[in-house]
Amino acid sequence: MQFGVRKEGEIILVEPVGDIDGKTAPEFLEQMLQHILPQARIVLNLAQVAFMSSAGLRTMLLIYREAKAGNARLVLAGVNKDIRGSMSATGFLPFFVLRDDVPGALQELG
Repeated sequence: MQFGVRKEGEIILVEPVGDIDGKTAPEFLEQMLQHILPQARIVLNLAQVAFMSSAGLRTMLLIYREAKAGNARLVLAGVNKDIRGSMSATGFLPFFVLRDDVPGALQELG
C-alpha cells in the first residue's frame, strides 16, 4: 500500500493507494494515527482504494473513534459504491462525512 500525504493550507490530505484488507489495514491505521491530532482537519481520499475488507472497515471505525476523541474533523472523499455499501451495511456510514471528491471535502472543512 502506498500513501500520499500533503497539506492544503491547514487541512491534511491523506491518499492511500491500494486495497485495505487484513494485510494492509495495520499499516493504514499506523499512517492515519500519525495525522489524527487534537483539532486536526483531515481529508481521507479513498478514490484509489478499490476494495476494503472487514479488517479495513474495523480500521475505519478505529480511525473514527480516534478522531472523535481528539475533536478532529475527518471527511472521506471519493468512496466508491462498493465500499460505501459495505459501510452502510455495517452501520458505519453515519459516523462519517462523505463527499464525492477532494474539492468537496476541502470545502466541507473550509
